[in-house]
Parts: sequence; C-alpha cells; structure tokens
Amino acid sequence: MRKLCTLQLLSNVKIHSFQPMRKQEVGILVNFLKQAAASDGDVVVNLSDKIGSLSANMACMMVFGKKYMDEDLGEKGFKALVQETMRIISMPKLGDYIPFLQGLTRRMKELAKLFDEFLERVINEHVQQSTNELKQAKDIVDTLMGIMQSEEAEFEFDRRHVKAILLGEYFWISCY
Repeated sequence: MRKLCTLQLLSNVKIHSFQPMRKQEVGILVNFLKQAAASDGDVVVNLSDKIGSLSANMACMMVFGKKYMDEDLGEKGFKALVQETMRIISMPKLGDYIPFLQGLTRRMKELAKLFDEFLERVINEHVQQSTNELKQAKDIVDTLMGIMQSEEAEFEFDRRHVKAILLGEYFWISCY
C-alpha cells in the first residue's frame, strides 16, 4: 500500500500535474482580495477563513476532481464535518479507559458512516463519468480506480481500499 501511494499518488509527476489547478484556485483568491481591497474599505476579509477555504478547495480538486460544497456532506456541511473529524481525531481517546465517555466513539462512527456514503457517491460519479466521457486531468480517484480495475496492485485492492486512501489523502493534503 505504501509503495502504491508513493509511486502512483505522491510522485513528483502527479503533484506537478495539479499545478494548473492550484494556480487557478490561488488566482480566484487573489481576485477576490483585489475586489475587496478596491471597495470603499467597508469590506472586512477573514484571511484565516479564506486560506482555509483555499486549502480545502485545492484538496477537493486534487483528490475528488471537483469542489464539494457544504450541502454535499451531511446536515452540518462538508467543511464543518471535516473540521469536527479533525478535532475528534486529535483528541485523546479517554472513552477507551473511562466507559461513560463513549460519546466520542459513537460520534466518530456516525462521521465514518457519513464519509463512507460521501466517498461511495464520489466513486460512483467517477465511474459514471469515465463511461460517458474522457477527462483531461486525472485526479486521485481516477488514478485509484484505474489501479483497481487493472488489478496491477500486488494485493487485494477494492473500493474499501480506495475509500480509505481517499479519506487519508484528503486529510493529508488538507493539513499539508
């Protein structure tokens, strides 16, 4: 699995293939900031939110092939669930030692179910899209689906593995 990720997903060639997309996203942010600066000075811009959105948008584009909006994942929204997941993952798992603190484990299972359904939908969209038309830029989903369908992996590689890698890649790219 490590070899597959290193050679197929995190290689210099793959990372450089996303450069035009990254430039486009940064350009969108710069244009927004120019417009905000050109206004009468009444506009307050939260740069932390804008940089966070830039990072999330780039991660979505590289991993999933398109930006996903808040309404695409659960009631709270995509970004809120990602932030909650990051917060829960970083917390010590005291529920393993103190049984009445099992609420975090339950919430993590709920989040895992939401992400599983979301990733299943993303994969289905890519499968449907690959049968309808050819994409110019291959995102990470396309790469993983190609590996799965070609059966070139040296181990069993199915949708469960694709979803696990996608989730890991998204969080890794978001934090990087």
